[in-house]
Amino acid sequence: MRARHFSVSTLFAAICLLPVGIGSGMSAHSQAAANIDGALANKASEEAQVLADYFSRAQSIDLLTANNPAFGRFYELPGEPAAKVRAGGRVLDEVSQALGYLVRLFPDSIGEACFIDRGGAENARMVRGVRAAPEDLSPDESSNPFFRPTFALRHGQVYQARPYVSPDTHEWVISNSTLMPTSDGSKPAIVHFEVTIESFRTVAARLSSQFAIVVVDGRSGAVVIDSRRPQQIGAPLGVPDDHRFRPIIQARTANGGRSVAGHPVAYQRLQNQQGNANDWYVVAVAPTPVGLLYGVDLWSIAIVVVALVLLVFAAISFLTHQRVLVAASLTDALTGISNRRKLKLDLERGLKAACPAKPLLLAMFDLNGFKAYNDTFGHPAGDALLVRLAGALDAAMADRGATAYRLGGDEFCILAAVDPDAGASIVAAATDALTEQGGGFFITASHGSILLPEQSLGPSEAMRIVDQRMYAGKASARRSPDRQSMDVLLRVLQERTPELAERHVDVARLAESVAERMDLPTQERTQLRQAAELHDVGKLAIPDAILHKPGPLEPDEWAFVRRHTLIGERIIGAAPALAQAALVVRSTHERVDGGGYPDGLARQDIPLGARIIAVCDAFTAMTSPRPYATPLTISQAIAELRRGAGTQFDPAVVDVLSELVVQSSRPSKPTSAAAGNIGPARDRV
Repeated sequence: MRARHFSVSTLFAAICLLPVGIGSGMSAHSQAAANIDGALANKASEEAQVLADYFSRAQSIDLLTANNPAFGRFYELPGEPAAKVRAGGRVLDEVSQALGYLVRLFPDSIGEACFIDRGGAENARMVRGVRAAPEDLSPDESSNPFFRPTFALRHGQVYQARPYVSPDTHEWVISNSTLMPTSDGSKPAIVHFEVTIESFRTVAARLSSQFAIVVVDGRSGAVVIDSRRPQQIGAPLGVPDDHRFRPIIQARTANGGRSVAGHPVAYQRLQNQQGNANDWYVVAVAPTPVGLLYGVDLWSIAIVVVALVLLVFAAISFLTHQRVLVAASLTDALTGISNRRKLKLDLERGLKAACPAKPLLLAMFDLNGFKAYNDTFGHPAGDALLVRLAGALDAAMADRGATAYRLGGDEFCILAAVDPDAGASIVAAATDALTEQGGGFFITASHGSILLPEQSLGPSEAMRIVDQRMYAGKASARRSPDRQSMDVLLRVLQERTPELAERHVDVARLAESVAERMDLPTQERTQLRQAAELHDVGKLAIPDAILHKPGPLEPDEWAFVRRHTLIGERIIGAAPALAQAALVVRSTHERVDGGGYPDGLARQDIPLGARIIAVCDAFTAMTSPRPYATPLTISQAIAELRRGAGTQFDPAVVDVLSELVVQSSRPSKPTSAAAGNIGPARDRV
């Protein structure tokens, strides 16, 4: 009897210990490997975004700097450039101040900034914030790698050269060069600044934490930057004898992960930008290899060893026990839909039947805003939300012949055999089903998807790819290219004229509300918001002496001021994602009677977005505090707008704005919005 009890106890122990040991070990290994893969992918994406932001910001700032009128005034002075340089004077002081401002925008990064004549001679140079004396200026820069490509550009473009050794600082640098704007399209000079490779490496080292960050040249496979190896003056660029990453370059994929010398890595290729001669891959490298037992603790190994010893006695009981648990193991306990285990089984079966004519769609979803919902309403409410969303997803997929799964936490998955063109509509339906909005919350879902077997061969690889795509989509949604470009320009505007930037925010909010009432499509409202926030960015190119002049402007000064919409269009249009917004900015000072500028458009020829911004900008200016005029009340401002309706303003837009501000129940007194103290004659130019 005692032996029988011992056998039963042994069987029970084997049943318990084996799955615990194997499951714990596999889970620990899988989790550790998944964690490091995810962390590497996130880090490579993050570092690539930092570099892409630099290139985009440097292009915008170089264009802004080149638009400084001081550069043009240098060529308006009489005499040869060399004589003007030797003579010095106020104009060259202003040129040096403009170049010095670049150093403040890129602290500890810029080696030098130059103003270079078409003949090759330097007109002015700042080295680490110090102005070069006339006798120290280079007589010929034409042999430098940036010189000829920059003069081959069209106006409004920026050339970003591949790394080279600066002849002045002797450091490896990347240059940013653009043509000095001219009214006749000539190309007398360029504005140029250099950023050190070591500054890129320093940023990568600071952000890399436990990983090494490596930047690899996409043409040669050579290591340009290694975050853990400072770039020494006089040394070769990067690590020229490091060829480990050539397989990544040869694969020619934009992003992914692989093993290099036993170390897991993730890589992200920088998106090609116009004028940028660099083709770079950012690679995040794990410090240690990932083997079979990676992440598995000794306790898990010990459990497996003991369980194997007992398995002789426990085999029959284990198999019997497994049959009982199968049904329960395939269903998610909270939501009642299929779980991760069921997904794995269905995925394996589906892959066997999948073919190019009838591929298998696998899509993974992660909820956005669920943690905040849990923190606000509590975990019971969060569980109830998961049950509702799972039910909606299950119903939506059942109507389309797909199966819904909950993987755990706030992650869901769908699987369906589909026609090749039907996958997008099923993913869209699933995304809608996982969306819920209410008082104080808005839940959406990010996703990643794949069609099998064309894009993958096995279940594990498929799950890894969709997981990676889901989190890549989640990361890219945080900061789109148009938002990145907007942030750069708004930061420059805030630094130069903070009150003008604050006024733009008020104008943008009001314009968006008017556009919504006028039923503009979502895309047009987005472009309108972008244009409203940046519509006066061209004023950055207007000298302060004109912009803040207390008295009336001279005719030539007015003509200069009225160029700001064209300058704004050129600056904003340098970012491809803001091209449509740039067209709206160009027309924000047109009048419906045709008396505006720069094109003299009238009525419906003026873009609707520009007509809306014109009315909202005038209303904000009239109702905001100004040092030279008492702000109008809401009713007075509306009366002024109505007097200008049909001549200066679109009557339909004036009617919508009037109805909007009256219904908002705002008190009839000056608003608190900042209008921008930019001088009495320039508020509505």
